Amino acid sequence: MRNFHSLLLAAGKGTRAGGPKIWRDQGGRTMIERQLDFLLHLFVPENVVVSVQQDWLTRCRQVNPHVRWTAVDPSASPLASLQELLKALPPGQGFFLHHIDMPVFDREVFAALARAASQDAAAGAAVPVHGGRRGHPVFIKAAEVSSVLRLDPARDRLDHWLRTRKAVEVEVAFAGRSNAGKSSALN
Repeated sequence: MRNFHSLLLAAGKGTRAGGPKIWRDQGGRTMIERQLDFLLHLFVPENVVVSVQQDWLTRCRQVNPHVRWTAVDPSASPLASLQELLKALPPGQGFFLHHIDMPVFDREVFAALARAASQDAAAGAAVPVHGGRRGHPVFIKAAEVSSVLRLDPARDRLDHWLRTRKAVEVEVAFAGRSNAGKSSALN
């Protein structure tokens, strides 16, 4: 995993959830602290890139000064936030993508996605599947970054784009879905 990036979307206002999810308590720790505790066992800190609101940058850097915090518009779509994160990446890097409120604390899921994508040269992505439904994290190969950057955040959705690409589906033992039970596909 050390050669890949983890892109974590965490800038949302959390309007429906009663406040920003990034700061929500999860057993005495914030969601971002728990996510980083896990991710930093898989990725080097500078390969963890997190979208946050501009006003949170100082607080986030106190959580971990080595992670790459990227300020994005909290009102923007997840796709627009993803595109801002991709602009911060060096070329030629594959990445895992997930949301702050859809944690997957299973090292083997990440490994299985990377392995599956590398074994299928024609595939542009690998997605976990549980019960016939796709979830998170999504792994996207470096060759697809330019295609994602060309999407229009005002009208396109990453889950729709993924349906136009060859994506290897990896069966997993649990659903990487939102707490509300809705599809976790990015929009």
